[in-house]
Amino acid sequence: MLTRPTTAFFLFNLLSSTLLTLTSAQATTTIIAIATLTSTATLLTTSTTTTAPSPQYTNSLTLRTSLLNSTNLYRYQHNATFLSWNTTLASYASSYASQCLWAHSHGPSGENLARGYPDLQSAIEAWGNERALYTFEPPQNITGFSEATGHFTQLVWKNTLTVGCGVFECDGMNGIGGWLLVCEYWPPGNIASTGKNVDEYYLENVQSQVVQGSCGFNGYAATAGATGGNATATAKASASASATSSGAGTAGVLVAPALLWRVVSCGVSVVAVGAFVL
Repeated sequence: MLTRPTTAFFLFNLLSSTLLTLTSAQATTTIIAIATLTSTATLLTTSTTTTAPSPQYTNSLTLRTSLLNSTNLYRYQHNATFLSWNTTLASYASSYASQCLWAHSHGPSGENLARGYPDLQSAIEAWGNERALYTFEPPQNITGFSEATGHFTQLVWKNTLTVGCGVFECDGMNGIGGWLLVCEYWPPGNIASTGKNVDEYYLENVQSQVVQGSCGFNGYAATAGATGGNATATAKASASASATSSGAGTAGVLVAPALLWRVVSCGVSVVAVGAFVL
């Protein structure tokens, strides 16, 4: 009577490649058993597919150009000059981001935080689209500073000249999943006046969105300050002011070697679900 060999027997012979003296019936049984073991192993094998992070997070030049491109588009739409990249601010932001703290650093510069966005453009748009909640009508009805619109007002603050940002993939550290973005601004925005009109500085520094304000936006000039130099153009729209809208005024991104330039067609942006700003 033929006795069925054990699994260990087959594995030993498979690994050692030892030739066995078997009857034809035993050889047939062995081949079938090994095939069964191989098939079982294949069925139990699983693979994990991961999505690569956006190069806006992982490539330093793409990070700078995408941040300046998105930031300066909003500034263009609100009659403010382009920002240039500030390496000192970027170093501070990177160091703070690496701590994965969902709280402001309370440093000397203006600061915006965001986490959970698929790319940096989406994070900037989340800040910029707060303008839908901001009232621009002077003199008594303007919003001034509020938690709901503070990211937007810092983003377009006219007296701010430079920005530096840092990112870090927290991966659950301190309860923060995904990428954390920290941006520092100098001179800082969101400054309240101590005079009779506490919102005087907001009247000067946060202006209404211009009509068709993104049309004519020069993405090349907007990202010229990516290496720490000065932006080469003053971003002031010539159209008259109008009421704000919730759209970001963008349709997509044109990708060139190591640089990002906005393709503007005055569309509407979508904010990622499950992402946060602070």
